[in-house]
Amino acid sequence: MGVIAFGQVNVLNVNYDNQQTGANPQETNLSPQTDWTAFGKVGTFPVDGQVYAQPLYVSGVAIGGTNYNVLYVATMHNSVFAFNADAPQSAAPLWQVNLGATVPIGLFNFTDISPEIGILGTPVIDAKNQILYVVADLLPSAASTNPVFELHALSLVDGREMLGGPVQITASVAGTGAGSSNGTVAFNGFMQLQRPGLMLSNGTLYIAFGSHADAGNYQGWIMGYNASTLKQTAVFNSAPNGRQSAIWQSGRAPAIDTNGDVYAVSGNGDFDGKSNFGESVLHLSGGNLSLLDWYAPQEWSNLNDQDWDLGSSGAMLVPNTNLMVAGAKSGILYLLQKNSLGHLGPDNTSTVQGVQVNSWGMFNTALWNNAPTGPLVYEFEPFASLKAFQISQNQLNSTIVSEYTPPNESIYAGLSISSHGGQNGIVWLTTGNYSVENIPGTLHALDANNLADELWNSDLNAARDQLGWFAKFAGPTVANGRVYVATFSNAVSVYGTLSAQPVASKSAISSVVNSASYLSGAVAPGELVTIFGANLGPASGVQGALDGDLVATNVESTEILVGGVAAPILYASSSQINIAIPFGVTGSTAEVQVLYQGQPTASATVPVQPASPAVFSSDGSGGGQGAILNQDGSVNSMSNPAPRGSVVSLFATGAGITSPASVDGLLAVAPYPAPMLPVAVTIDGYPDEIRYAGAAPGLISGVLQINAVVPAQAEEEYYDQVVVTVGNYTSPAAITITVQ
Repeated sequence: MGVIAFGQVNVLNVNYDNQQTGANPQETNLSPQTDWTAFGKVGTFPVDGQVYAQPLYVSGVAIGGTNYNVLYVATMHNSVFAFNADAPQSAAPLWQVNLGATVPIGLFNFTDISPEIGILGTPVIDAKNQILYVVADLLPSAASTNPVFELHALSLVDGREMLGGPVQITASVAGTGAGSSNGTVAFNGFMQLQRPGLMLSNGTLYIAFGSHADAGNYQGWIMGYNASTLKQTAVFNSAPNGRQSAIWQSGRAPAIDTNGDVYAVSGNGDFDGKSNFGESVLHLSGGNLSLLDWYAPQEWSNLNDQDWDLGSSGAMLVPNTNLMVAGAKSGILYLLQKNSLGHLGPDNTSTVQGVQVNSWGMFNTALWNNAPTGPLVYEFEPFASLKAFQISQNQLNSTIVSEYTPPNESIYAGLSISSHGGQNGIVWLTTGNYSVENIPGTLHALDANNLADELWNSDLNAARDQLGWFAKFAGPTVANGRVYVATFSNAVSVYGTLSAQPVASKSAISSVVNSASYLSGAVAPGELVTIFGANLGPASGVQGALDGDLVATNVESTEILVGGVAAPILYASSSQINIAIPFGVTGSTAEVQVLYQGQPTASATVPVQPASPAVFSSDGSGGGQGAILNQDGSVNSMSNPAPRGSVVSLFATGAGITSPASVDGLLAVAPYPAPMLPVAVTIDGYPDEIRYAGAAPGLISGVLQINAVVPAQAEEEYYDQVVVTVGNYTSPAAITITVQ
């Protein structure tokens, strides 16, 4: 086993430290005085799924006889990747492992996450013993509809399973609450969501759980596992005689103090101050997770009614003090005495101070404890700004110290701080432009002493520095002069000092997915697919163009061959290329090859099948509200439902070969080709009468339009599921329609 060198900073868990401050105070390379004209995107690490988890960093890991500084990335495709952190131009991982089949969101009427659930909570690393602990959400078999959670202990060196793992996560407590049976509440993997990051302290691994969008019979759970044996040692349930009270915290892990005690904050749920602790700040014993102390606002019931989770941003401990910070969806920032929480009480008591710092919503906070003038708390207000507030003499000053308003309104944000102790503080903020499909993200560097001073952002030179699709809540990882940022475009973007003599970047394909569902799998003739990777095409995104009557197969000297046939290109960038699979593709597999200036640069082999249907979503996320037109041609939405008995138009891809035969890249004209395989549709589980199923007029061949009658039996709901079947192949049950 190799030896870890501790000369550099390590990032071993979400938000950097046990206190969950979101700060790295050991950054000596980056400062407000950095030459920002020489700072930018230096590479991309491509992966096989969305990245919700914060990337983790370990220095000096011996792999194959060489010591590496390694970045560990966990994905929603249930994979873990290890990259050479010092070689951002290299797209190939040092190793990667997949932990099993993911859970499609079609199992739930759940749109907060799309299109699959895999590794959601950030792993935790034991650097001394070289183990990465991670929880994967998976389906045991293709026929299963009951997800399970598994705890894995992976070697930092090669990703192999250690300590006899994996182990399935199970638990039960005495109680009569929701989902109980004979006085016992059992953990239900279908109802729970492992959102918070994992933590490791004093040999115990802590894992917390929330819910799928507050749906069903669930409670909040925190479990302790022996880090050496993976045996469960303790269980806490936040509402054993009630329901809800999730521990989700927007991905923040439970905080742990110097005594090893655990602090978490619950969301909406039942509260009685005896066994049920919704809307509560919780102080638990690190040994057996028994409840030692708690605080709940006296308006807890109103918080429930308004969906104002107290636990939306979790808890941060102010190092070397008795203070704790928590932020709620109500917009109140709380400063609490962690050794005397005070139980049920108003927002302001002798041990609790609540300050209204924004009008609504608090999902991410960070703390610079070593700020020159004392601790500074940073919080982001949705649709508005990032603000800094001072803690002085054990009080939170309600006056804004400084503020930054991004140019595009962002609902959520990622937040981290780097500094050299009390000097050279930088706030690293990620925001998303929610007015644009797929939500393009921006990384901002702000002076921590004056947020109005924006030092740099990734949009200043978008052609070189574009971030990718915004990953909500994910804080940037700053380590040894580089910034590693999670994205939803199946990649981690890497920023740092630009080389005077740029190193040639290697190309790689990390995944090929259906452009409607964003799920990987077999492709079908004519299917629109998205290729994710690194250094695939032009640095900045370029839309496809027409070559006569056809969509061109060459974009800025970039071509894609599928089975040796040039594919029409709809969009091309360095990390993403959208194409239409040629209709002539045959066989059980096909090679997807990227060519630049006539030379091959990257390739991947994909399975092929007759059909692989998926319905397009309205926001391009792969799930949720479908891209559906009502009978009058208006867009179906929650505010514009489709009446039962009316005709709606769905748009899908992956229906396979057609009659008459479709022409690659041709915009559909009459006579409109129709799929050779039979097409069927259900809405809310009821079969539809299909009025038309064929090429979508004016759109590229491979887009299927289906005009179907909304069944009379369909529920009047916002989220009625839509499923398309072509032959024996069925679309993911991830798309919904609003029916009245």
